[in-house]
Amino acid sequence: MRVLSCLASCLLLSWVLAADTATAQPLTLEEGLESLEDATDIVTAEPDRLGAEALAFNAKLLNELLLRAHEQTMREEKFAAATGITGGAILVGLGTWRLVEDPPFNSYSRGLGIMFMTLGMADLTTGIFAATRIPHERRRIERWRKARSDGITPLELAHFEGELQSASETREGERLLVRWNGLTHAIAGVIVLAFTPIPDTSSRSERVSGYVIGGVFLATGLGAFAASFRGTPSEKAWTEYNQRKVSAPEHEFSWRLAPSFSRRGVGLSFGATF
Repeated sequence: MRVLSCLASCLLLSWVLAADTATAQPLTLEEGLESLEDATDIVTAEPDRLGAEALAFNAKLLNELLLRAHEQTMREEKFAAATGITGGAILVGLGTWRLVEDPPFNSYSRGLGIMFMTLGMADLTTGIFAATRIPHERRRIERWRKARSDGITPLELAHFEGELQSASETREGERLLVRWNGLTHAIAGVIVLAFTPIPDTSSRSERVSGYVIGGVFLATGLGAFAASFRGTPSEKAWTEYNQRKVSAPEHEFSWRLAPSFSRRGVGLSFGATF
């Protein structure tokens, strides 16, 4: 009897639920979309906010580093132009003096003259090039300022990141060129010092000048070789940017359920991000 009562109660409950389900009206399309939109906002608002903050931080950091790289590069370009032109002119003058000296020069003096002329022309050409060219850091900062005034987008930020990386690699190649150029000057100084005392026909003044010139070559060459191991402003800027930049949050799969109430029924709203 008790079993029958329980069965009757279960059947009655099932009938009531079925009746309520039959009489309840479903949500309208507008109400459903509104509930789903509310749930989706909960899911996606936080990643969008974090992405905007990361973009703003990286743009500010890149602006600081680009300005610093531009200022330091311009100072180094002026120094390179001055030293190249001055050193090249001195070497060309010494080479000319060795080649046109009177009485007629010997083989040692002729060799010094040719070496001075060759290295002097190379240094003079490098100095003139450094003085007349417009560094890409200047053009880059001009484009950056214009883009920043219009508002930086993620695509533009990625573009200037690529420019900074390219400039870093280019400057690294130029630094290696300076390194081996300095080593060449140091070797030339060693050659001058080694061969200065050999000729018996050279006078005391010629030997003194040979020692002085060879010592200057050796010192400046070793100085340039050692300085080439210091990174350029663009290289330092790229390294520091990679260390300090903030990565934008990636879109990961997540989902949320939220209750939905209306005058005609009760339901659940589902939202997800991919």
